[in-house]
Amino acid sequence: MSYRIMVAIVLCCHYLSAFSALGMPLFLPIMLQELNAPLQSGWVGLLFILPTLMTAIAARYWGRFADTYGRKTSLLRAELGLAVGFLICGFSQSLWQLVIGLSVQGLFGGTMAASNAYLATSITDKNALKQVLNFTQFSARLALITAPIGLGFLVQHYEVLSLYRVLAILPLLALLLSFLLKKDVIAAGNIGTTANTTELPKASTRTKTNNSNSNSNKAKSDKKKTHHSVQAITGTDFFANPYLFISLLQFFLAFCMVATFPYFLPFAKTFGLSTSQIGQLYAMPHVMYLICQLLYGRISQRLPAMPLSLGFTVLASAVLLHLTNYLPLIWLARMLFGVGMFMCYQSLHAQMADTNQSKHSGKIFSRYDALAKWGGVLAGLSVTLFVPMFGLLSPFVLSAMMAVIAIITIKIYQEKYSNIV
Repeated sequence: MSYRIMVAIVLCCHYLSAFSALGMPLFLPIMLQELNAPLQSGWVGLLFILPTLMTAIAARYWGRFADTYGRKTSLLRAELGLAVGFLICGFSQSLWQLVIGLSVQGLFGGTMAASNAYLATSITDKNALKQVLNFTQFSARLALITAPIGLGFLVQHYEVLSLYRVLAILPLLALLLSFLLKKDVIAAGNIGTTANTTELPKASTRTKTNNSNSNSNKAKSDKKKTHHSVQAITGTDFFANPYLFISLLQFFLAFCMVATFPYFLPFAKTFGLSTSQIGQLYAMPHVMYLICQLLYGRISQRLPAMPLSLGFTVLASAVLLHLTNYLPLIWLARMLFGVGMFMCYQSLHAQMADTNQSKHSGKIFSRYDALAKWGGVLAGLSVTLFVPMFGLLSPFVLSAMMAVIAIITIKIYQEKYSNIV
């Protein structure tokens, strides 16, 4: 199978899986009405983060599963898990059945991490990997554009929960397509005996020759380099560990984004918009992300690397602009939000590609995805707590505060580890 076909299949499968998982949560308030469930605003935030919470809990174990049994196997597992979760949601007759369906979707899903791990194992060139990681986000943003708009039209004519039954076909189709992918090879010697260690190369037996001292010093030097390479993944110094620190920045980014999601529908309704119009407004940042990605691909060679702190600055400005009650400025804020997202992801993906080690890709990308999910969980819990007390504008204030914290964190640690961001 050629490189282009392999990438195309993975991206297509990721889009099919992400369409429902990312598009349906916008309509949770309507689902609660269909189930005659309590309509207190707290339920919206809790159900919104439930799949994310379950994915974050399970991510560590699925990462080990991927490194042990294969990244393709893990990808198939994630797609099947989503399909089962969607079907349970689609046939739900009560709030608790919906809770079970969303939990299954989260526990056995995780197609983003599974897709990235498979790609990182199959692609060794750093520039190519960086580009492909950008395109997995591209497929996610494409889903976040098409799903709210398309589903926003459908929910005006059909019950929201019944749509889940039809949408379960999409991850099943992705499952069938994924069977076409080449199975990745698992090298037992590449994986350590414990989660925090990796086997080091054995010392050379040539140290018994006349050049024993020289060879011994070289062996020690090589061993030291290998040790530092291992520490890049398993080191205890959190902020000196590039994988962990990049994942922390992903946590900040996820919080900034997700905090604005759960209550966006009731927020947008204050402007007198229809469900379809709200879907378009909700999708606008992701439209901008795709436009930026397409434009950047043509001129990237002539541009310097994007500072991550600048991306968070744009995000903070965008979410604060939502505090206005003038609708044209809200549209401008949504567009600016998409530009900020693009800048942040572009920088993060460049860092991940530069530090990638494919033999640990399952662990690396599950951790990366897990911290993003925990950021989403914390964001959802925060807005669930603050919206009843401070109103529908509080999520945007929280998002801006987290962006500022991210900027401060980057500035502080740039002084010590200038090569990280």
